[in-house]
Amino acid sequence: MSVVTRFAPSPTGYLHIGSLRTVLYNYLYAKQQAGRFLLRVEDTDRTRLVDWSVENMLEVLTSMWLTPDEGPNKKWDVWPYYQSERLEIYQKYIKELIDNDKAYYCFCSSERLTELREEQTALKIPTKYDKTCRYLSDDELKEKLDSGISYTVRLKVPEGQKVRFKDTVVWNVEVDSKEIDEQVLMKSDGFPTYHLANVVDDHLMWVTHVIRGTEWTPSTPKHILMYDAFGWEHPTFSHLPLLLAEGGKKLSKRTGDVSAEIFLEKWYLVEAIINYIALLGWNPKTTEEFFTMDELIERFNLEHVNKSWAVFDVERLKFFNAHYLKTLEISEVYTKLLTYLEKYDIDFYNTLQKFPKEYNINILNELKTRMKKFNEFKELSSFFFNDSKIAQDELFINPKMKITDMSVVRDSLELTKKILEDITNSLETVQEIKDVFVQEIKSADMKNGQVLWPARVALSGEEFSPGTLEMIYLLWRDKSLERINNVLKNI
Repeated sequence: MSVVTRFAPSPTGYLHIGSLRTVLYNYLYAKQQAGRFLLRVEDTDRTRLVDWSVENMLEVLTSMWLTPDEGPNKKWDVWPYYQSERLEIYQKYIKELIDNDKAYYCFCSSERLTELREEQTALKIPTKYDKTCRYLSDDELKEKLDSGISYTVRLKVPEGQKVRFKDTVVWNVEVDSKEIDEQVLMKSDGFPTYHLANVVDDHLMWVTHVIRGTEWTPSTPKHILMYDAFGWEHPTFSHLPLLLAEGGKKLSKRTGDVSAEIFLEKWYLVEAIINYIALLGWNPKTTEEFFTMDELIERFNLEHVNKSWAVFDVERLKFFNAHYLKTLEISEVYTKLLTYLEKYDIDFYNTLQKFPKEYNINILNELKTRMKKFNEFKELSSFFFNDSKIAQDELFINPKMKITDMSVVRDSLELTKKILEDITNSLETVQEIKDVFVQEIKSADMKNGQVLWPARVALSGEEFSPGTLEMIYLLWRDKSLERINNVLKNI
């Protein structure tokens, strides 16, 4: 049988960074096994729906290179991929469970159930349904159904039974049936709960491997019982460890960014996000850290997923991002930069379009070793695209460089101006520019720093910037002369 994995989110908001890892593991395993990865929308809880959630989720997954093989926008088969469109299917299977005495009607009101939970909590015992309606006589059952009392349908848990299954992450699991709550499978509004819809859909959609968060481990015995009740073979289960913030705290809005999309908006490379997320819980059994998507597909192994939780560390993500910025071909990095700018900073994108491509690429090539993510490019490079800023006098003064007043600054900038004006041939490297400047500064009986410091401040207008010679190389002779002259006019 071909491997089929799935991601089945509830459309209640953004895609959580932990859910992104779940998607990634499902995607990697399906691709490794030449199988299919599908997305199904579990929208039966109508009170929590967010209209834009599904569209946003699909867009983020596509941006992250994790497009499902089938789902709401890519139908491989005839299935509706929204559970709210599958109600007739669930009604059919809930009837089958009732007819086969695997489920039963429950007429308990919400008020009674609340009182029951409060009593159990006060007694410090597990909060579970007390099976009152399981033991109604046939006459009592008929009377309640005929009277039109609102009801739910609950799972009938076998008594005195051990529920066993193998989880590829936590290995063998065994639960006594007396510990399993008789879960509601169908709500009074006719909508199924997660438990029924999940099992029915996974079976009908040929899902062979359920890879999901560890928070669903307690629900799995209930699902095993339903598979058994229908006479179906259950899929292989893998429950992934939690992703936590530093200090072992739960990832939440209060402890940091948890939306997967926010990391795209903050201009992290997809390569870095995918590489880092893959290692949060999975052990590649090697000292290697950097993997392409193809390498992850080849190497991924569900049995090498850790049992313990993993810490999501933004600084580590920045480390991965800086690596890819440094190692990718500069033309590829530039193309990615334009893509990000066009989507997330259109004003700066339009600014770059006013300058020659070669100029922009040279600037990016110089700055990429200093960047950890794309949005730092704008901050580091703004002076390359803005001729109007002139630094304050105090930035030019530097006693360590023997620059004690603006007259020294003027003399230094005049020498820089003369050197630039005397350059008639094309200097193609920073080293060639350096050779010319060092010789001319020596001939003028001045110190390198005494000339290069004022020139750097004049060229950038900032306290911090690339070195003077790198700036001249990037700005080119004429632009450098223009900025030097502008400063000289204002001294």
